[in-house]
Amino acid sequence: MTIDRILVAVSFSERSIDAVRKAARLAADRNSTLTLLHVVEPVKRRSVRRLPTQQTLVRARVTDARKELARYAGEIAAKDRLAVDFRIEIGEKVTSILRACKDADVLFIGGTNMSGLAAAFHMTTPERLIRRCGIPVLVVNGPRQIRHARALVPVDGTDQSVAAVSAAVRLWPDAELTLFHAIDSRLERSMRIHEVPLRPARERQSLRMAKGQRYLEALAVRAQVSAKNVAFRIAYGDACRAVLSIQDEVDAQVVVMMKRKAASLTEFILGRTVRRLLTKLRCDVLVTPEQSLTT
Repeated sequence: MTIDRILVAVSFSERSIDAVRKAARLAADRNSTLTLLHVVEPVKRRSVRRLPTQQTLVRARVTDARKELARYAGEIAAKDRLAVDFRIEIGEKVTSILRACKDADVLFIGGTNMSGLAAAFHMTTPERLIRRCGIPVLVVNGPRQIRHARALVPVDGTDQSVAAVSAAVRLWPDAELTLFHAIDSRLERSMRIHEVPLRPARERQSLRMAKGQRYLEALAVRAQVSAKNVAFRIAYGDACRAVLSIQDEVDAQVVVMMKRKAASLTEFILGRTVRRLLTKLRCDVLVTPEQSLTT
């Protein structure tokens, strides 16, 4: 995975400005090019759909956006000595950003505050981009530190987990890395229901924990992670809740996950682990497709 071209989708929200700052810092550290993109969508209100009014409003928005992007570019150039390109597209937001992603290696975008039923039944702009984007997407959920010093990578025993660890190392080579594996406790609950003696159940749990530790150590070796920069954590329980708990405990500034496809409509409606974490995590989230890490 190369990181030569960084794209930031700028909506002028507070979180998208945080995304600009973090992308600029990464671009300066990696000597990458930085492009700021703002998409002006046609006005959807029926009262201004008439062509002359529509064109006037779009031109005004383009003018305002150009001034703001030029100001950000100037600030970044002065502070980080980094040349910044900026673009303005007119059209549907997700389609325009996806088109621009074809010329980028990673996309930064500000997160949203959608939660509850709205999050369950409606995909946010970051989720829609993640679903269709062929490059890693970093969803910025807050200012915190400009550099990511602590990264958490939830793993699940598949080969994709190696790719997720590699992505974290390549983006933030100096960060403290925590590899985390959540062991589903449904089997243990089933044992209790069938009155399995407590001691054998505890022995099984200890064996699974030891096996999980060996798996994480082997995974770090496969991903070529330095032993001094990596820690291993294992917990029992629901993966989403466990990740949220560990993220708070280790104070991770970014969580790195692989993109997975929904297996069924029910899974999509109820929300996969990635979707649930995107709405609940208060740190940044990097979601990367497997194929982007093979080049």
